[in-house]
Amino acid sequence: MTKYKTVEMWLTPNKYSRPQKPLKEIKALVVHWVANPKSSAKSNRDYFENRKYGKSSYGSAHEIIDLNGDVILCIPDSEIAYHVGSKTYTREALEKLSNYPNNCTYGIECCHLDWEGNMTKETYNTLVERLADLCLKYNLDPLKDIWLHKEIVGWKECHRYFVRNPLAYKKLKEEVKIEQKRGDKKMLKDWQEKLGKDSLDSLHAKGIVNNPEQWKQTLDQNVPQWLFWVIIDRITNKG
Repeated sequence: MTKYKTVEMWLTPNKYSRPQKPLKEIKALVVHWVANPKSSAKSNRDYFENRKYGKSSYGSAHEIIDLNGDVILCIPDSEIAYHVGSKTYTREALEKLSNYPNNCTYGIECCHLDWEGNMTKETYNTLVERLADLCLKYNLDPLKDIWLHKEIVGWKECHRYFVRNPLAYKKLKEEVKIEQKRGDKKMLKDWQEKLGKDSLDSLHAKGIVNNPEQWKQTLDQNVPQWLFWVIIDRITNKG
């Protein structure tokens, strides 16, 4: 499922951008824009890094998607990032997240081309795939658990493109939902194939199957191979 490249560039632990406070639960994924047209993920990551000197305000994100679609990981998902801090929050955020949403959300910054927040095709495609992967990982519903920064704090126009284009935002979540379903099917297929391989290896170790590769090639395709091996293995285990 995953087509994008991730690069670990963890921020140095510091009180301004990586406080190393535990993120015990992820209730939502929050989409941001970097508000710096044509800048790279690396330069925005370095901006977060330089906050350790205390010359600017608090702020960071868990990751940043570059113009070329690569993802720079800044903060582990076990730690909070300072990406939705505010003196006030929307009623919906307070009801569905917490009174301090940094402690239950994962922040994704997106690079963009202009002050409208238009993204490259690569950035957008990675955003869809990345959101789908994270929704699978944290058991989230894309239609309910993807948020914009503005939806949490109420006052900040972030991600600007989606704030100004609500139909595009709706489409984004729908595309993530479709991608998530593809991921579910792939995970099921991978699990089935592993289960079948483990059973075939077990039968081979018992001496019941002498040539596993030959059996794979000649087995009737009307019966899923993984299921066939699991059933035979379990029958022989009863003996």
